[in-house]
Amino acid sequence: MDRIDDMNSQSLDASNVSTWLDNNPDFLHDYLKKLQIQRRRTSLLSDKSGLLLANFNTTCHKKYSTQDINFPEPLSSPNSNSSKLAKYSSPNSNPSSLKSLPLFLNSTSLNPSFSEPNLPPINQSDQLEHENIKKQVSRDKFRQLSLYEKMYTLVKCLYQSLDLKTTCKKILNTVSLLLDADRCSLFLVVDENESETSEEEMNGIANGKVLVSVVFDAKSHSLNKFVKNYAFDSMDDGCGDDDDGEQIKIPYGKGIVGYVASTGESVNIPDAYNDPRFNATIDQKTGYKTKSILCLPILNENGQCIAVAEAINKIGDESELEENNNSEEFSFTKEDEEIFAKFMPFISIAIRNSNLYSQSQKEAQTNKVLLELATIVFDESASTVDHLVSRILFNSIFLLECENCQVILFNTNVSGKSNTGVVFPRRPSFQDINKYFDRVYELNYNDLKIDKNFSREILVKSKVPNFTIDSPELSIINTVSHSGEILNVQNAKDDIRFSHFAEMTNTQSFLCIPVTNCSDQVVALILACNKIKNSTLNYFSKSDINVAEAFALFCGIGIQNIMMYEKVVRAMNMQQVALDVLSYHVSSNQDEVDRLTKEEIPEAHELGLYSFFFDENTLDDIGTLKACISMFGELELVEKFNIPYDVLCRFFLTVKKNYRPVAYHNWRHGFNVMSAMFTIITTGQFKNVFNDLEILSLLIACICHDLDHRGTTNNFQIKIQSPLAKLYTTSTMEHHHFNQCIVILHNNVNNILTNLTSVQHSTAIDLIEKAILATDLALHFKHIDKFIEKSQSPTKAVFETTSDKELLLNILMTACDLSGGAKPWQCHYRLSQLVSSEFFSEGDLEKEKFKQEPIDSMNRSKSDKLPQMQIQFLQSVCVPMYHSLSLCNPLLMPMLDGCNSNIEQWQKLIQTQNDNKPNNEIN
Repeated sequence: MDRIDDMNSQSLDASNVSTWLDNNPDFLHDYLKKLQIQRRRTSLLSDKSGLLLANFNTTCHKKYSTQDINFPEPLSSPNSNSSKLAKYSSPNSNPSSLKSLPLFLNSTSLNPSFSEPNLPPINQSDQLEHENIKKQVSRDKFRQLSLYEKMYTLVKCLYQSLDLKTTCKKILNTVSLLLDADRCSLFLVVDENESETSEEEMNGIANGKVLVSVVFDAKSHSLNKFVKNYAFDSMDDGCGDDDDGEQIKIPYGKGIVGYVASTGESVNIPDAYNDPRFNATIDQKTGYKTKSILCLPILNENGQCIAVAEAINKIGDESELEENNNSEEFSFTKEDEEIFAKFMPFISIAIRNSNLYSQSQKEAQTNKVLLELATIVFDESASTVDHLVSRILFNSIFLLECENCQVILFNTNVSGKSNTGVVFPRRPSFQDINKYFDRVYELNYNDLKIDKNFSREILVKSKVPNFTIDSPELSIINTVSHSGEILNVQNAKDDIRFSHFAEMTNTQSFLCIPVTNCSDQVVALILACNKIKNSTLNYFSKSDINVAEAFALFCGIGIQNIMMYEKVVRAMNMQQVALDVLSYHVSSNQDEVDRLTKEEIPEAHELGLYSFFFDENTLDDIGTLKACISMFGELELVEKFNIPYDVLCRFFLTVKKNYRPVAYHNWRHGFNVMSAMFTIITTGQFKNVFNDLEILSLLIACICHDLDHRGTTNNFQIKIQSPLAKLYTTSTMEHHHFNQCIVILHNNVNNILTNLTSVQHSTAIDLIEKAILATDLALHFKHIDKFIEKSQSPTKAVFETTSDKELLLNILMTACDLSGGAKPWQCHYRLSQLVSSEFFSEGDLEKEKFKQEPIDSMNRSKSDKLPQMQIQFLQSVCVPMYHSLSLCNPLLMPMLDGCNSNIEQWQKLIQTQNDNKPNNEIN
């Protein structure tokens, strides 16, 4: 204190103060730190709508700027900054400048020692004291501003947020300060015709419009009270605490607010209770006494009323309160009306911008959700019905802002009226009611909150339908499932149809959306109940319905596709089970394997397998099995590929078992083809062309090339639209033969490829498939021309490239398949009779099914033309093929010779028939 007294005794001009501060740096440091702490505390304790205080401080900066303070040039000393700051602490300076000093300090390059240290804890009494001081200072400073400065401050406040609720809160908070109003409210004009409204609700509502409170009782002296907040927007800290108060709905044209909205006129009432338009219901509920009211319409650019702002109970400053002893004696002035009216266009623009922003955000979110659903629709392999419905529930709550949402899936398989699109009957019986439902899902708004964040990863588990004849939901299900239209009910308790549902489930409003499939059949219902407490409206609007319609369309596609995918997965699993059972039953039993393994296997030459004229009819069934094993042993395939002997025996036994007992395409035909390939490889010396793996693959393909043949051609399968023809559109039977081969090989007890490497196994399967498909004569005609050209080229005996080797493989498979045409006459004639028998049986089936004559080769009545048809077939198909093969490899000439020999025999048979005709005619 001695230093201060000493300073006061001196002249307080700027130079003396500066010199004194330079000589007392500790005092300056303590003083500045005190101001910094004080300023920091005030900032922390201020409410979030402290924008006005910041503007007042800015005004103070302007009012007491450095230009208004005269001080000498700073001393050229190390403490020049301190000296400059000391001038602002002069007692001659206006105290208001000291309040703005911390702001100035923040914008200068101060020494770090002046920065704020760790603040001491602030007790509650200090906090309340600072809040009261700040509020009074804010109001006093605001009154000192010019109208232009007030408008600028308010407009700046308006455009800080595009969120409608936040904007409205700031509007009313500012208006209450602008007009010295105790409380303010804002009501939006809403058209209730956008949703279904009962006639009773529409009474007294002009054109279906009502006014809905967005912000109610915003106070200038206390925290603003929000009735509703956006459910999914993270509000800034300045929005006040959430309050779950009841939303107020005022009929259009009723009460003071309704009158202002309908007439577009402003109303200034000094005593509300003396005005017949005033409704005291709110006062009675809240205990608040309304005295004066200033109510103005907010118009859009077209002059239409979009909202009504209401200021209640004019209050005065401290001096005025002391004079009148009652704030209720004040009423709003003409000047208040003018200021309020000037402020209305800015509120209108802010509301319009907020609405546009809200709509754009909702549109963007809707598009995002629809895109997500579309992605799920086409990504069914990664989804299930549970995953899809969980997304539907989450997005329904998100888009429709509802408290509870259910998805009810119908069981479309029980519909007796599929042509009407109705699944659920009008009067279901108690016994069968739940059979009409597949699954039920339910999700609540509160279930989405996990650590105050919304989680999209919630997987909603389905519930087994457990409806009874008295279930309240049935009234809604019945109505929507039969109408196929969206049902929107604002007040379910007042609707006699759904009052029971409303009472049982505590539902105020609900929106039920039918989900249809491509056949316009209702397959599911989405039931959204009760708008969340923080939504703008407490019922579902027209925009909700528009979103729901688009949303339901994607849901229908998604549900249909996902359920179809589940059926496919189920069918695949059932197929796998069937294949497992089939593999077990078609496999040979152990007794058969044991008997075959004990049999003595003769040499290939003993069986005559090296001859092109080998006749399988010389062997019995067990002899054919031993001959197959002998061929594998002769080519050393068992040793080279480490094939277990018992597996090899079981493989051939199983293949034999999987041939059907048809006339020609049976086990013996498969054995004939394999023996022909063995003869070509050994006697024809094609071991130099094919490696061991290719030879193994060719023999497997030959023995399996007609597995499970039904005794009919591909054309017949296509004509009758058999499941095989629907499964394989080209080379129908050949694809089936290959798949049967794979089924056998996939069973470990039959898998003779079990010890191959992965590369060898893949190569073998690929060769087997190509070889079996090559037996389709339709493909043969595409290959033969290339092969004839190859046989006439200089490199006709060279098959080194992959394409040449593949071409040779295709031709050899057909040559072996048709090798019966090159067999000795007795064998060839017998096989021809078997083929004709099978063809005639197919012709008989065609006559029976299609009531038309089959082609000659399958017409039993044209059996006398068999020799001519055989000659034609041999000359057009077999001779060119065997001739080309003999050109490439002369060792195959016996096949061409055998074919020509059989043609001569058929010609002789025809001659014999012609010679016998006259004698038959005479007889």
